[in-house]
Amino acid sequence: MRILNTAASGVRAQQTALDTLGNNISNINTPGFKGQRVDFAEALASQLRPEDREFREEPVGSALNLGVGVMYQNISTNFRQGNVQATESPLDLAIDGEGFFPVRLENGESAYTRAGNFQLDAQGKLVNSNGHILEVRIPTEATDIYADPTGRIYGYLEGEERIFGQIILPEEETENFPGGPLTLDELGRPLGENGELFNVAFVVPEGAEEVHISSDGLLRASIDGEQVTLGQINLVYFTNPGGLRRSGENLYLAPNAEGVTGEELVGTPGSQVQGQELGTLRSHSLEMSNVDLSQAMTELIQVQRAYQLNSRMITNGDQMWSMANSLRR
Repeated sequence: MRILNTAASGVRAQQTALDTLGNNISNINTPGFKGQRVDFAEALASQLRPEDREFREEPVGSALNLGVGVMYQNISTNFRQGNVQATESPLDLAIDGEGFFPVRLENGESAYTRAGNFQLDAQGKLVNSNGHILEVRIPTEATDIYADPTGRIYGYLEGEERIFGQIILPEEETENFPGGPLTLDELGRPLGENGELFNVAFVVPEGAEEVHISSDGLLRASIDGEQVTLGQINLVYFTNPGGLRRSGENLYLAPNAEGVTGEELVGTPGSQVQGQELGTLRSHSLEMSNVDLSQAMTELIQVQRAYQLNSRMITNGDQMWSMANSLRR
């Protein structure tokens, strides 16, 4: 009986929707979380009668098709802006608009996040709540990029000299580091003369006070009573963010397949890159989950009801199947 397979497909589809809604609701207070939605489609129809045939010597043009259930086509992410909540930490950052924070994973791979709950680790590096370093990205428009013997990276952007970050060197190499010109890879990360990808971070020296991050991403601090610029936080924008892959810990990964996420653009907060305006930064703030709790609860009731009805169809179909079998006896 087709009803059993049809109803079973409905149960499976609604279970996927329940799992997705449950994940959305459980992350209602997760900074930077983006809700998901399940997209359904009718399963491949079963053809009961082919088209262009004769019935009682009369031509019948249209086919007779019967649906055989439902399937889920896609689980998409809603990248709509979440509400911004004030905090007491100057290192908490919310992106007001488009863009992602780039962070460096332990394996050297780049990941992207909207969660701006940053802090300083034991070495003074700016890291997220999972210890991933906030990655230094340099806009491709920057020129004359170089590192001084201390590892600090300088360059010119819009006619002004900027400090972009600090190269993190092993202790045994610190004294012998000569500095020199740097180039950028396709993602705006600095490379040495030998093509080596440096481990670069935003570092706040010990004893620094009044750490402040401006709306355009400049990281400043007061050192010995003097305001010093320590780096420039830049944002990354994808023309097709729907192609990003969720990897947990509020992180997204860009697939290796070319074109899946569209073009990857790097720029200073509040600037325009190839016609796309990037968001600005709000210090002492966190972007919270964009899940609408009232809407999620309404959808949860609807999905639960659909799950119950499909389960009942299975029970009824099983009873009808048992009745049909008993007739044969």
